[in-house]
Amino acid sequence: MKIKEIFTVGDMIQSIGGLATFLDRDNCQIKNKTKNENAVVLHMKRQSDGEEGRAYLRVRGEFSITTNQLLNWAFTSERIFGLSLNQLNEIETGLQISSLNGNITLSQE
Repeated sequence: MKIKEIFTVGDMIQSIGGLATFLDRDNCQIKNKTKNENAVVLHMKRQSDGEEGRAYLRVRGEFSITTNQLLNWAFTSERIFGLSLNQLNEIETGLQISSLNGNITLSQE
């Protein structure tokens, strides 16, 4: 499954320095991340001038029962560093989410 099938990748939030006129989904890369109870905060940086901003990775509603597991996966995954938000959307996670008797299970390929 791709990231965009499991998570909602939020748009860039206002730059940290407040000086950037345009931080978007293509001109910044993920440099760091932190986890809170309902999202992984992606710390973004534009290479051309070092301007920084943040975006959020949230679990889609249909997978909310596995939110903790999915956020832990996203937080510990090293594969997302250096990607833009648009590239992140398309990355293959290797995760399988299945439902059996009303229980949702998460497994990795």
